[in-house]
Amino acid sequence: MTPKEFQKSNLAFDLRKGKKRLEDALRGLSDEQCARAGATRSGSVADLLSEIVSGEFLVLMEVSDRLPGLPMNLVTNADGRTPTALRAEKDKSVESLLAEFSVLRSAVIRRIEDRKPQAAKCDTKHDYVADVCVTRFNEQIDEIERWRSSEIVGFSAARLSTEARETELNQAIVELSREDFLAGNFDLKSLFSVLFDRFYSEDFVLWLGTSEANGRTAAFQRMADVLEPINSLLEMGLASIVSFRPTEREQDNEGNFITDWETVLGGTYSTGRPVCWRTVRAWKSQMVIAERIEDLASPPP
Repeated sequence: MTPKEFQKSNLAFDLRKGKKRLEDALRGLSDEQCARAGATRSGSVADLLSEIVSGEFLVLMEVSDRLPGLPMNLVTNADGRTPTALRAEKDKSVESLLAEFSVLRSAVIRRIEDRKPQAAKCDTKHDYVADVCVTRFNEQIDEIERWRSSEIVGFSAARLSTEARETELNQAIVELSREDFLAGNFDLKSLFSVLFDRFYSEDFVLWLGTSEANGRTAAFQRMADVLEPINSLLEMGLASIVSFRPTEREQDNEGNFITDWETVLGGTYSTGRPVCWRTVRAWKSQMVIAERIEDLASPPP
């Protein structure tokens, strides 16, 4: 294989890999989620996808021998964005735009593989395709993936409802509150692992107040550290759990499960007033992948 043939084969491989990467980045997203403004530099995910499709069309024109060539700087404005007149129609669904991209990308790959090596002109077109369809394309997909990870999106509320085990997990937490803490010295982190490992993914993220813990081990340790003072009072018999229960539960528009909790402690150091908090969980494949715990105001006496 000559250097030029290797270069062509490598570019075709990157183009195929990029096609799969875009499909994965958009998988499970609804049109409503993709239309949300501010997700990317271009505006919404749909706006960015429209730019990608338009860029792909211009690349196909450039590498096709049957179509007139275009100036290679036509693909973007000075700020790196596709001119408005060349963008794909914005009222199209994400599914339609993705289908158009798939057709265009497949055509570009065929043109690249069918082209015979030609001196400098071929090198220039190769560099152009690599810049638009690999380098710039990967930067655009990076934007989508960053937005997805920050929003924890990708599944409809109905689908998440069937995959979640929110009721089962909440019941396990309630059962923990009924443990006889006077019976021995509990290691909370170990206890959490025994009872809750089956509910939480190994790489789940916990937000507890303003702190963040990444991974199940670190998250359970963080929760154990926060609860250790109360655990000590329970073990010494200076406090007791009078009541411990979820009070409200709902599912938000993103499919996350929200549960409000309330507990009342009795004993020497207790005020008798309820302590309230909220858990917000995202589930995937019957495992919690992210959870946020927030303090709530206690109800008036």
